[in-house]
Amino acid sequence: MAITQTHPHPLDPATPEELAQAVELVRKQYEVPLHFKCGGLEEPPKEVLKKYLAAEHAGQPVEAINRWIFMMYYIKRTPRLFEVIVDVTDGKIVHQKELPRTHHAPVDRIELNEAAQVALADESVKSELDRLQLGDNVVVVDPWDYGKDDENEQRRLTQIFFYTRNPKNNDPSSNHYAFPLDFMVIVDLIEMKVIKICHLPLGAEEITTKHTGPRKVGNPEEPEYDHRLQSKPARTTLKPLQVIQPDGASFTLTGRLIEWEKWRFRVGFNWREGMVIHDAWFDNRPVFHRLSLSEMFVPYGDPRDPLHRKGAFDLGNVGAGITANDLSLGCDCLGLIAYLSGHVVNANGEVVAKNNAICIHEVDAGIQWKHTNHRTGQASVVRKRQLQLQTIITVANYEYIFYWIFDQSGEIEFETRATGILSTTPIDPDCKDKIPFATRVGDGVLAPYHQHIFNLRIDPAIDGHNNTVSYVDSLPMPRDSRLNPYGTGYITKETSITKSGTAQTDPYKNRIFKISNPSKINPVTLNPVAYKLVPIASQVLLAADDSWHHRRSHFTDAPIWVTKYKDRELFPAGDYTNQSSGGEGIRDWVARDDNVENGDIVLWHTYTFTHNPRPEDFPIMPAEFVRIALKPVGFCNYNPTMDVPPSNQAFNKSTAYDPTLQVGADAVTSKLNGLSVQGSDQHAQGSCCQK
Repeated sequence: MAITQTHPHPLDPATPEELAQAVELVRKQYEVPLHFKCGGLEEPPKEVLKKYLAAEHAGQPVEAINRWIFMMYYIKRTPRLFEVIVDVTDGKIVHQKELPRTHHAPVDRIELNEAAQVALADESVKSELDRLQLGDNVVVVDPWDYGKDDENEQRRLTQIFFYTRNPKNNDPSSNHYAFPLDFMVIVDLIEMKVIKICHLPLGAEEITTKHTGPRKVGNPEEPEYDHRLQSKPARTTLKPLQVIQPDGASFTLTGRLIEWEKWRFRVGFNWREGMVIHDAWFDNRPVFHRLSLSEMFVPYGDPRDPLHRKGAFDLGNVGAGITANDLSLGCDCLGLIAYLSGHVVNANGEVVAKNNAICIHEVDAGIQWKHTNHRTGQASVVRKRQLQLQTIITVANYEYIFYWIFDQSGEIEFETRATGILSTTPIDPDCKDKIPFATRVGDGVLAPYHQHIFNLRIDPAIDGHNNTVSYVDSLPMPRDSRLNPYGTGYITKETSITKSGTAQTDPYKNRIFKISNPSKINPVTLNPVAYKLVPIASQVLLAADDSWHHRRSHFTDAPIWVTKYKDRELFPAGDYTNQSSGGEGIRDWVARDDNVENGDIVLWHTYTFTHNPRPEDFPIMPAEFVRIALKPVGFCNYNPTMDVPPSNQAFNKSTAYDPTLQVGADAVTSKLNGLSVQGSDQHAQGSCCQK
């Protein structure tokens, strides 16, 4: 029977009640304790979801869709791993499968904390600390995903690196990454015991004998990032810059539905991808069915044993939702902020709230468009308002900041920022060797080269679900005595991608990737309506093709992938990345040689930060960032921001700089269409604006 929407929306994240119900239904099957790994919404099949969304957009009654929860769990203290899907609407298990021993679930903080305590209590570790003349009360341990270097190694493992507090202050908040120790251990997570101790190289070469004697303590010039512990006081030169919207926000938030400036979309959240954008429409037309960061791989370029194993899938091995920060007013997000939260499941099966995991706010991003008629002196100018959705994750030493940015022009940008602390290794302070694969960032502190390789999953719906991907190059026109006699002409050449596969970026040809709907023709251009991906041209994986890094990270081969849509194909390095051998992923999907022309397709974009650390990245790293753009190209008939009100001083109330005045925190507020910046350096616009 058709009903109005009094039920949860099928794209809403899993509720605490649903997660708790799923845990209980799984537990009822056993009389032994379980170790839960993750839990979240299992999204409905796309064909089912399309019917629901079509009725919703048409204002018709919608049929409720049963809510399903996906989970992973172990029989505790065994290698027996299961995946399960629980129908919490009907209260039953609809899928359950025990996985082979080659598959490992993500790590979790409860498990890693236990492994850390096991390591500190181990007698061989205590002997190493005695050698270094350290007590365990000053030691900090840093558990890592184990990685892979042996096809036959199937035990569930973690590798643990050791650091010490700053010996000058012995403060628990001190930056231990500035004081790495010269050994690490491997812990069996099933038996919870140390199975191996490895001494770390202290120079360019691998070690041939174990270290003896006490450590040589380095003395980094500024090891601390915590302002309370830094050697110099904070600056006093900054004056407040406050973003205020006295008339409220321009967006509306109804549950997980956001409506703003011709945009309408839903915001999802799950343990693995974190923030997800669903069912994005612009100006009452569909553009994207689903947008998400699908995976990220951080391979280290240190070739020395045992550091060659360092390579983490931060989403598949840990989870962007699990590591999402609780974002703070005035710190992580400025202005008038709306928040969205989510929920995950911990190892004990308890539901954990991820409060304020996503912040939503408007920003003034400068000028959207402007022209001055030099004949009349009249200027027309419109400012560029954007809506930003931000989430921040902390994965051990690194922070990643992700923004989905919606523009009044119909554009969407995805910004990636990386900050946090370098994962460091020790180097002998007296060593004079040049290290070709790392940078000394402090006395006794070495930061290996590494890459951060991301993959953005784009599930388009450009005026419908049957789309085609092509790449468009800008090329010089051949010299021709009739058409191009002076050699100044250039053209564009468009090539459709007809079969599942890969493509390369090419900045020398200004290559963009167009997603078009062949059945919808723009009456102005006479071409199919489309959006274009403006990609990031960056390096692919630098590790050798026969390396474990390469085998495991399918999506790092190429910057562009196109596949035929298939339910549950969400993660290009496979569903189970922890200690994986690389046996499943997007290489297999493109090998199907599917037809991807004028069909339901997925476009995947891989982009990379190749991070060769600098001293300026230490003790904490200034954020590196890039932006990927999705822009309408012949989707609209003209500039869709023509109806944005003009910018003018009467509305904005900017203030002119007066060097004789000390502008304090209670300065006159300057407004921008209800979005004001207090104490800012905006220019007074005067007669250059329409009045």
